[in-house]
Amino acid sequence: MGSEWPELTIDQLKATGKGSIAMGPFGSRIKAENFQKEGVPVIKGGNLHGAIVTDDKFDFLTEEKAEELKSSQAVKRDLVITHRGTIGQVCIIPDDAKFEKYIVSQSQLKVTLDEDVVDPYFVNYFFQSHIGQHRLLANASQVGVPAIAKASTSVKEILVPVPPLPEQKAIAHILGTLDDKIELNRRMNATLEGMAQALFKSWFVDFDPVIDNALAAGNPIPDELAPRAEVRKNALANGTTQQGSVDHPTLSDPKALFPAAFKFTEELGWIPEGWEIKHIGDIANVVDCLHSKKPDQINEETGRVLLQLNNICDDGILDLQKKYYIKEEDYQKWISRIEVTEGDCVITNVGRVGAVSIVPPGFNGAIGRNITAIRLKADTRYRAFLITLLTSQYMEEEIRLRTDVGTILDALNVKSIPHLRFASGGQKIFESFERLILPILIKRQKTKSDSLVLAKLRDTLLPKLISGELRSPEAERLAKKALA
Repeated sequence: MGSEWPELTIDQLKATGKGSIAMGPFGSRIKAENFQKEGVPVIKGGNLHGAIVTDDKFDFLTEEKAEELKSSQAVKRDLVITHRGTIGQVCIIPDDAKFEKYIVSQSQLKVTLDEDVVDPYFVNYFFQSHIGQHRLLANASQVGVPAIAKASTSVKEILVPVPPLPEQKAIAHILGTLDDKIELNRRMNATLEGMAQALFKSWFVDFDPVIDNALAAGNPIPDELAPRAEVRKNALANGTTQQGSVDHPTLSDPKALFPAAFKFTEELGWIPEGWEIKHIGDIANVVDCLHSKKPDQINEETGRVLLQLNNICDDGILDLQKKYYIKEEDYQKWISRIEVTEGDCVITNVGRVGAVSIVPPGFNGAIGRNITAIRLKADTRYRAFLITLLTSQYMEEEIRLRTDVGTILDALNVKSIPHLRFASGGQKIFESFERLILPILIKRQKTKSDSLVLAKLRDTLLPKLISGELRSPEAERLAKKALA
């Protein structure tokens, strides 16, 4: 059915105005001193993930500088293509973009399309497909820094299938609906993670309930904690002392579980009176990976899963969309030390040192090279605490102190993981934290799992819709069923 659709080049599909296809400015035209805290954002590779330009972590230029670089400006519904570095990245500036205009970086170009002929969202999804990526990278060079040769000319010559405009819009709408739900789930999980981390920081790093109790009792506050005490004093006066912005449906007064004074320790400084310093090794077993040659990959039907570094995500939940399958005999070798299952944590030793993910329900797997498993001991009161601790900024700082920084590759010393420290408040506090945080962790796992199902459906529909093998009414039915 795809043969029914004509193909036109990007040059034929571009808008008629001047500069509809434009490269980013030469590096010498944007210097470090040009960057501001606000103004016109500069789109870089870090803003290109998935199909949509991500509106965060920008450097900004003044309006005057942006006007000087007007030929490199991009607006809503423009495509942004990376032609050097992480080539293959293509995103659209969406209709709900935060800013009215952007500047593309020196590693990118922008394309403005003729919307009387083609829907920009459809073309953007074409570039996400295998055929779109193949055509985009046909003139790529991997020598030195990866780059698309004669980028502007090469992009202009790319052929794009052009079904009738209503069909284009229908295809873009179906795929966009799935992407919107995936993005909504991502934001929801980020909010849930923020709630868990806020409560962890409040109870176990800032010791807010202890400060509140000390203030109420008129007890002295250590000088190092005085700034936080001032924050809590103002919060108490304003009635905004809710712990970490988390409701406490099972705990009428969490502060009753905490002491009203502090004691000084050599390892962690001031901690609550009556608390003790514990280490990861006190509550969990730490198991390093097998240091052998990576086994060959085989097909899914007969394989078992060997976790890779790219399965471990910054959001704290395993990404199992891309699984590395190995033979059963290899699997048995690689689980000789441990087979990870639900509730275990895995941590990266190199690359993104200290990235941690939770193993979801129903999964069993082996850990590959440069990955360490952390399994809670029998005491389940620490489950939510351990997971939240390992993914916290506090633990990132602890890990950084134990990372061997080399000229080639930074690496976490696995033997140091059991010695990572934290302040322990006893059984009742950990049980209360478990009751509050475990439902959040379960919800995050379910949401991530739902998103992976939607992403798999999107990736299945994409090539079939772009080629014309599947028409939009049937694809819409499948999408609605998955979203129900």
